[in-house]
Amino acid sequence: MENFKQIPTLGFSEACKLASSRITDFKGRSRRSELWWWMLVVMVANMLIGMFFTANLLLSAIVAIIVMFFGLAVTVRRVQDTGKSAMWVYASYGLGIVNQLLTAFSPAMQEVMDLAQSGDLEAITGALENNMGDLAMMSTVGTLWSIVSLVVIVFCLLDSNPGPNKYGDSPKYVSAA
Repeated sequence: MENFKQIPTLGFSEACKLASSRITDFKGRSRRSELWWWMLVVMVANMLIGMFFTANLLLSAIVAIIVMFFGLAVTVRRVQDTGKSAMWVYASYGLGIVNQLLTAFSPAMQEVMDLAQSGDLEAITGALENNMGDLAMMSTVGTLWSIVSLVVIVFCLLDSNPGPNKYGDSPKYVSAA
């Protein structure tokens, strides 16, 4: 049995530098520190950018899809580090895109958004009641997206295997021999 030694955790700047340099690299493995520090940057950027596009659902969806891409490769590598298939990440990303586009192109959501600015609760309630089919479909996709994303998050929380796996050598452990 081979003996392994753990490499120190990556700091914020190291993790962000590594993740940003591998933004289109879907091969190999990544540590939890690389993923979580980089995702913090991506989420803050998403919130800041999203504040400027709240009025236009389509533009907001396009921006959200683009920003989601910046976390895709590191998430794939992190899931692979735990020995799991990247297909979970791709399914989550795909469902996220479908969810964003359904919301952006939904007449029901546009109507509710327009009515929300007026503050007329009766009109909003009426719009929701009249569009239950669209809302049910968006809710179903949103629920599936949430479930698959939760599985991905759990995989990302798992510790890596100290030795190599089918995706490469461990970025966290080195042979102590």
